[in-house]
Amino acid sequence: MEKLNAYIGSRIRLYRQMKRLTLSDLAEKIHKSKATLSKYENGEITLDVQTLFELAQALGIRVQQLIDYTPEEVKTPSARDSFFPQNELYLYFYDGRRGKVIRSVLQVNRDLAGNTATLYHDLEDIGRTESCRNLYFGSADFYDTFTNFSFYSQSNRIEHVTLCAANPFDRSGRVLGLLTGISRYPMLPVSIKCVLSAKKPEESDAFQEELKLSAKDLKLIKRLNMFAVEQLG
Repeated sequence: MEKLNAYIGSRIRLYRQMKRLTLSDLAEKIHKSKATLSKYENGEITLDVQTLFELAQALGIRVQQLIDYTPEEVKTPSARDSFFPQNELYLYFYDGRRGKVIRSVLQVNRDLAGNTATLYHDLEDIGRTESCRNLYFGSADFYDTFTNFSFYSQSNRIEHVTLCAANPFDRSGRVLGLLTGISRYPMLPVSIKCVLSAKKPEESDAFQEELKLSAKDLKLIKRLNMFAVEQLG
């Protein structure tokens, strides 16, 4: 129960911060004291169902986004998602606007009701998901040949992001994929070449070049007249 309380508390804090709300702001919305809300966030109090729904409503999210917790003992991969059995994946792409590699962490919660997923996007420190510049919540679908994710921004619902990656036939746990959504600067619909990996890759110069569009990529795009990436060779 302590782990569950701590997890729910961390989710409340994460969404509160992403909504740019202070403890006082959120406490006022749910008619609780600032001290009580602080105890919720620190996992010191077990929340009742009514308060959970009130918090979700005040934060503008679904209650599932606060309780998407799976105990360690039941986090076992099934045959249908064996290409990516991990509950945490790493997503990288090269942002030509900023001239840098963008790091993100993708966390998947698997249960009988379906797979939910949280994307902590644009991290300065890959080990600190709470420091993400953008937070997305959505779903994950695992198939024999492809893995698909669908997310909505938690600060702006117009931002719908999808991620599609072909499953690695060698089960290497690292593939190229397409991340599709809306670019803010400039405001355009875009598809981005990305790497989805089960392990943190070494961020070398060679890795950065791998993330950039290659002559082979451009040739494929021109031939098909559509943005596409092939499997890693």
